Amino acid sequence: MSKSVEEMQALRFRVFAFFLDWASWGYIAYGIMYLLNSYWYTNIHYYGRLSVPTWGWPIVILGTLELAAISHAFGHSIGLSMFGLRLVTDSFTPPSLGKRWQRYLAWHVAVLSFPVAIWFSTQKSRLLHDRLTGTRMVLVKQYKDEIPILPPRAWYKTNRGEMSVVLIGVTLWVGALVTQIDLHTMISRVSTSSYLWKELLSPHFTHFITPDPALQQSIVSGMIETIFMALLATAVGAAFALPLSFLGARNIMGFSPLGWVVFTVVRGVFNVVRSIQPLLWGTVFAVWVGFGMFAGVMALGFHTVAALGKLYSEQVEGIDPGPLEAIAATGARRWQVVLYGVVPQVIPSFLAFTLYRWDINVRMATVIALVGGGGLGRIMFYYQSRVGLLPDAWNQVGAVIMTIIVVVWVLDYISGRVREKII
Repeated sequence: MSKSVEEMQALRFRVFAFFLDWASWGYIAYGIMYLLNSYWYTNIHYYGRLSVPTWGWPIVILGTLELAAISHAFGHSIGLSMFGLRLVTDSFTPPSLGKRWQRYLAWHVAVLSFPVAIWFSTQKSRLLHDRLTGTRMVLVKQYKDEIPILPPRAWYKTNRGEMSVVLIGVTLWVGALVTQIDLHTMISRVSTSSYLWKELLSPHFTHFITPDPALQQSIVSGMIETIFMALLATAVGAAFALPLSFLGARNIMGFSPLGWVVFTVVRGVFNVVRSIQPLLWGTVFAVWVGFGMFAGVMALGFHTVAALGKLYSEQVEGIDPGPLEAIAATGARRWQVVLYGVVPQVIPSFLAFTLYRWDINVRMATVIALVGGGGLGRIMFYYQSRVGLLPDAWNQVGAVIMTIIVVVWVLDYISGRVREKII
């Protein structure tokens, strides 16, 4: 394959990298505008609001576009780093500062004469500003033998390092404003909430074994319900996730157009179901089958199918292809390749993920009680609702929380030891 053809094949990654850097600068511009608005609203004009005029939006768009072009011409940007691209000369050496300025200016010529640049690039199999400046943007993996090895620069001296710091800083600052984090209030009200911590850390195990007359249930019975809710949800979820995971693996399904369709649909379903919290699924199933542990098991199981399916399929994609090729060379059918080449490699990891998911489901089962899921969560939220009516309500909540901690701790220890034996 000629180098010119390889350069044109890399064009797709160059476009993605450029738009990623453009979006990064756009995000920073939005974050700065948000911070300015917050300062104006808080310190200058309580009822006022800054806004970008109509003529300002083209300036913002073009300004961020220019910054993205500068990032590509003068440094190894986040986009270039993510897609494995590097700017070099025709001799594969780093371009000088003058060459970078020439490329930056030639990029404007290519953009302003877009139809001509496209025609020229098609005819010469090379982008116009690449040809004008004697530079090129190449995929490092394609030219790793030609590109000289340079001593690495400290991360804070690189474009991508500085950009990452700015992105993280803006995100954390804006996030603190959006979520209205107030450390002063938290510190000043420590004494106000001290009684709560004192009562939670002084649990009353009055109804640990003896059922509460109002609830008709003890903490031990709620603990058993919670463990079995999580166990059934994990078992059912794993049973459905196991076959679906093979349909959601690229290396298993990516051999035909129909396979790609199945892979895309299955992965899409996994992502959609995982994005909805079990509490919301619990609400749906509570309306469907009524409030109770059955709705809780269905909510946890439904979410478990998607969560384990995603983990299983990624594990299938990471297997060693050697045994698969050897089995396929013997004339085995596709299902035989999967059965004898894939399954033996992934079963240990599948078992480890399943045990870990059981641990997670025990904790989630507590929250499911908000929609009538039962178990320890039902007992805990009952006592919480009786604060002010029962003299030791928070102490009873503390007893339930301590029980949950012990259960999770024991299950985590057991599953951890089992995972050590499996993997």
